[in-house]
Formats: sequence, C-alpha cells, structure tokens
Amino acid sequence: MRALKSAVVVLDKPKHPQTALDKALELQAKTGAHLHLVAFCWHPMCEQREVFDAHQRRAMKKEILRVREEWLWEILRDRSLLAADVTVDVVWAKDIAAWIATALAERGDSLVVKSVHHRESLLHTPLDWQLLHSCPAPVLLVGGEKRRRKAGTDVLASVDLRHNDRKHRTLNLRVLDAGRTFAEANGGKLHCVAVVEYSEVLSDLDFINARKVRREVIAKTQDLLSALVEPYGIAKTRIHRPAGKVGHLVAATARKTNAGLIVVGSAAAGRGLLGGSAEKILDRAPCDVLVVHP
Repeated sequence: MRALKSAVVVLDKPKHPQTALDKALELQAKTGAHLHLVAFCWHPMCEQREVFDAHQRRAMKKEILRVREEWLWEILRDRSLLAADVTVDVVWAKDIAAWIATALAERGDSLVVKSVHHRESLLHTPLDWQLLHSCPAPVLLVGGEKRRRKAGTDVLASVDLRHNDRKHRTLNLRVLDAGRTFAEANGGKLHCVAVVEYSEVLSDLDFINARKVRREVIAKTQDLLSALVEPYGIAKTRIHRPAGKVGHLVAATARKTNAGLIVVGSAAAGRGLLGGSAEKILDRAPCDVLVVHP
C-alpha cells in the first residue's frame, strides 16, 4: 500500500456518532493525509413521478440537500476544521458504492473510511458489503467507540495460504504492505495470522484429528509463509497459526494481541457473493478492519 496521501470519508447520517470522521482525523494527524468528507442524501419520495410533479420533486430534493449541507458545516465548526484541512461534498445518490468507485477513479484517493454497519439479514446487503466487493481502493471500516477504546496500536494482518497462485500471492503481499503502513503510522507492531481451516463438524465426528491436520498444514505452508513475512521483519512470536474457523480465530487473535486494526484481503468477484473470509472476519472483529483488494 502506498503512503496515505488522501482519503474519502463517508459520513454517517445526522444524530449518529461520526466514528469514521473521528478515525480519519486521527489518521490525518499522523500522516498529513488530505480528507474529502462526503455526506450522502437520497429519498424515494423525490422519485415518485406519479405523486409529485417535476417542480415539487426538485423543491424537495433542494431542501433535503440544503438541510444536510447546513448540518455538515456545523460538523466542521464543532471540530474546528478549516478548508485547508478537508474538502466536503453533499451528494444525492442512491447507489453510494457506485458513486465512490467513480470518485476514486477521478480523484485518485488511496483509502475509503467508513463506519461499520452490520448486515441486518441474509437478504440485505448494506453498503459495507458492497464496498468489500466493488471498491477499487482499500476500505477502512471503523468499529464503535466502545470497541476502539479497548484496542491497542498493533496491527494484525490476516493472510490466506490455501492457494499459491499469483492472485492470492499478490493479495497477501498487499495485506502485509497495508499492515506495515498502518502499524508504522500507529506506532505499533505488525502481527501476522494464517488460520489453518478445517471443519469442526468433521472433527466432532472423529473424521479428522484437528491437531494432526494443523501440524501437517503448518509443515506444508511454512516455507510459503516464511517467504511472505521475511521482508516485513515480523518476529516468530508475532506469527500466529490457529486452527478452526477463520472469522472466530482472527477475531480471537486480535483480542489476544490487543490489535487495534485487522487487515484482510477480499478477492470476491461480485457484490452478490457473501460468506468469504473478509465477511466472516468483519462480522466478528473486535476492532477496526481494513479490507484490501488484489
């Protein structure tokens, strides 16, 4: 990951804690990155052509945007932010993920910062999940204030050793690069976790010996892992190889190491796919999560 020079910050709706903004301001203080703050608006009432004429729809849209813009400037005043510190946008958009992708292509920002909004149901795909699959830049998903208050400065990079093709090697290196960048910015240490996955159901039914599986997988992937982490100077005591479910064990390792950030790769090909490693980790993460792409 290249040095952090600029970031798009997705603001939460009014009356919500602005955790993404607070985190972005922390990063700005450490890196000097420029922040572009974006407040999104959209209301289905303004699209009801059968109920309201064009003049009414324009008037409603204009008023919603005006109110949101006033609120945004109030946020800036409350935090004593100047035009030199940030730029701002109030955007009318239903498809926020698509707007962000276009803006990143035009502006060249190196990061998106957004607060976490967990999935409401299996049929609901919130913006977090859309960004995991479609955003061209790394996405920093910021947890609630209670979680962040307990977290430390170390960074936990989660790598996937199940495949050794070029795409996965590149993704693992980007995870480690981003982890090092944020560890240095936070003044913390970089840890690496490579979970040995196996089915707990098969283990419970005595079809496999979990300890034996872990030993065999570690032996087979040791050279690959050593080659990955060697350029990053990660001590052996900061390399973790738990066995079981990825989501549970990455979260448990983050708690064990008191990490303030988990970095994970997302190789998903489409926004409709759920259940990958990035999603499983995000569901259970006790701290902020940075998602990078190949």
